[in-house]
Amino acid sequence: MGGDETGYIPKSLDAQERFLWWEMDQAVIAIMLIGMGVISGSMLLGIAAGGLAAWQYGRLKAGKHPKFAVHALYWWLPSGLFVKPRVTPPSDQRYFLG
Repeated sequence: MGGDETGYIPKSLDAQERFLWWEMDQAVIAIMLIGMGVISGSMLLGIAAGGLAAWQYGRLKAGKHPKFAVHALYWWLPSGLFVKPRVTPPSDQRYFLG
């Protein structure tokens, strides 16, 4: 009865959701790439690419804010792509006067 046989048990209500051993944003990346591999007819390549991309993304976001992906998408994508918040200036506006 030793070890972690029951899987991941969240310790608080604020814990992020998990799918298998990945957080949900990592799982979405892996599942998308696996699906693209299945559609293109090379499932093994899709599994390898999905696992590698999810692992690398997990390393990239380690130690960062839980909503790192949302912040990165806001910063890297054009401003008009999402609904603009009222209090936050567009991400491409770097300098302010006043």
